[in-house]
Amino acid sequence: MKKVFACGSMILLLLAVVVVAEYIYDFNMRSAEVGGKQGAEVKNWIVPDKEYLDYYGIGEFKTNLPVLHINTNGQRIEKDTKIWSSMAVMQKDQNGADRSVMETPDYEISMMINYRGASSYSQFDKKQYRLKFYSKEGSTNAKNYDFLGMGKNSEWVLNGPFLDKTLIRNKLVYGLGRELFEWAPDSRYVELFINGEYQGVYLALEPVTNGESRLRLSEFGLASGETAYIVKRDRVGTEEEPLYVYGYYGGKTYNHLYVDYPTKSKLTSRQREWITADIDTFEKVLYGDNFADEKTGYSKYIDVDNFVDYYVLNEVVMNNDAGNLSTYVYKELGGRIKLAIWDYNNCFDNYQWFAQNYDEFFLKDNSWFAMLLKDQRFVDKVIARYKELRKGILSDEYFNRQIDLYKAELGEAVERNFAVWGYTFYDNLLSSENELHKNAKSYDEAIMQLKNSFKARVEFLDNNIGDLYEGCIN
Repeated sequence: MKKVFACGSMILLLLAVVVVAEYIYDFNMRSAEVGGKQGAEVKNWIVPDKEYLDYYGIGEFKTNLPVLHINTNGQRIEKDTKIWSSMAVMQKDQNGADRSVMETPDYEISMMINYRGASSYSQFDKKQYRLKFYSKEGSTNAKNYDFLGMGKNSEWVLNGPFLDKTLIRNKLVYGLGRELFEWAPDSRYVELFINGEYQGVYLALEPVTNGESRLRLSEFGLASGETAYIVKRDRVGTEEEPLYVYGYYGGKTYNHLYVDYPTKSKLTSRQREWITADIDTFEKVLYGDNFADEKTGYSKYIDVDNFVDYYVLNEVVMNNDAGNLSTYVYKELGGRIKLAIWDYNNCFDNYQWFAQNYDEFFLKDNSWFAMLLKDQRFVDKVIARYKELRKGILSDEYFNRQIDLYKAELGEAVERNFAVWGYTFYDNLLSSENELHKNAKSYDEAIMQLKNSFKARVEFLDNNIGDLYEGCIN
């Protein structure tokens, strides 16, 4: 009996040791993930190149922003091919003190990286990056990290403001969006090094994806093929197999819709058929004779309040692309169609190819909205919502205060960024020769242009938002 008891005690002791060991391991891993100063975890960090910093007159510096150090192990970053690399992360000091970029970073992540973007990839020197985190190099298992306090996920974007000399437009609109929608991308300013060379200010950003801290869509569909989904509207030929829906084959919409979620590796043929039929049905109703019927019309298929907020925000910021390009559409299992905001480098008269007029409506001819704006009830909601938001997050005071807050957050990083990219103040990146006034010659001038653009835009809308009724047919 004593032997049995002794054996039982030994087993319990061994189990306790295993549990404690697993707890310690899990605690250390969680500490590394959230940025505990686990210097021993950092193995592939490349110390910033002092000669490179001195060349640009930056020198060794301290910063209040997070710093990312990417090491590609001598490989060249490509657009269509992802490469293995590592990223060492130095987080913000919890007490608000500046940290030296020569400090050992807090933790390291194995990841795959590639370039992203269309015009930004082909025309801009400052590249955009897409990242996917893994538990270790060579693994097939993606790893969710609580990256810079934005929630756990494995997929991230590094957006490098280049055309936007304020460095603020994307951050600003995403911030406004997070106050309007049930979800909008979270973001953090960072300073970026790649292979020891300083790349300037970037915006670490959540892409429009599913996940616990993102859209939180159902991960399992029904046997019928019914599923939660994310589709994006993008340029023709961007991907293979666009959705063959009424807007496309009926010539009613611009560009193509592509399925983003479920992902290609998990999307079944039955799910693809169901998504196609779901959007096809909605578009046939939207572009049909009884599109505005309260019971059987478009409002049966979409979250109208979501579409109203999406319209108001994109109209205010002068986003030509809304509805036509960089447009994300999502739907929960059993829910209604909604829109998620994305891509605002070009807003507020910051388009590279043409000038924008402050006294026009930008979405009135765009996919889906061209029909929605023909319904008086939809326009009623748009106008009421615009007037409401002008007293809050779209007021002059709130808008300008947010710009000033982001400018203050960037601090001295602005000068460091333009030590590398300052030639953009002398290159005419924006529009045609008769629009050269848009090319700010200093950072402060760029900030003033942004504030003046908002002022001119809302002045027009305040006085003319009611003109939207002119397009109504009921």
